[in-house]
Amino acid sequence: MNEDANNPSCGQCSTRKIICEPPALGMLGDVYDLCAILEWAGKFWSRRETLYWNSSFRLAVSEASKELCLRFEHAEISHRRFHMLSGIDWDDPSEEQNADVDNYRRFLAERRVSLDIFATPLTRTIDRQDWVIYNPERLLRLWKGDAGFLEWSEAKTEFLDHILRKSISIYGGEGSNPGRQRQVSIEDTFPVTVD
Repeated sequence: MNEDANNPSCGQCSTRKIICEPPALGMLGDVYDLCAILEWAGKFWSRRETLYWNSSFRLAVSEASKELCLRFEHAEISHRRFHMLSGIDWDDPSEEQNADVDNYRRFLAERRVSLDIFATPLTRTIDRQDWVIYNPERLLRLWKGDAGFLEWSEAKTEFLDHILRKSISIYGGEGSNPGRQRQVSIEDTFPVTVD
C-alpha cells in the first residue's frame, strides 16, 4: 500500500514510477478468471502437492503463469485502445471526454442487460457458496468479436495445454498410471472454461 496520500498508485506502481490503472470494467470477469487460474496454479506449491509434482513441472507452471499474465495485459490493452479508455480522464468535463465516457458507459450498460438472465440467489435459503457462484457470473467479460477476446481466449487455452504437455513429458500420458492421474487432476480442477 502506498503511504503517500498525494499519490493514488499502489506501492508497487509508485516504486516503479508508473500510474496505477484499475482493470477495465468491461473485463472484470476476465480479471476474476485470471485470479482464479493463478490461485489454482499456486496450489502446486502446497506442502502436499510439492511431493506429487516435481520442481521441473512447477517451473513450467511458473513460466506459463507469467506468460498468461502478459497475454492478459495485452488483451486488456487492446480492449482499452478499442474503447479509447487509455486517453480518458474521468474527471475532465470536456465534450470530447464526455463522449468517450458515455460511449463506454453505454457499452457496459448493454453488456449488463445481457446478464439479467442470472437471477439473484434470493429465492431460497442462501449461503456463502451461492454468492461465490453467482457473483463471478455477474462480472462482465470479453465476448467473441471484442478487441482482446481472441488473445485472452488463446492465452487460457495455451496455458492449460502447456501445463498438460509438460505433465505428459515428465510423468507420461494416458499409457502410464501416474501420467493419467495427473492429467485428470489438471483437467478436473482447472477453474476456468476454455473456449
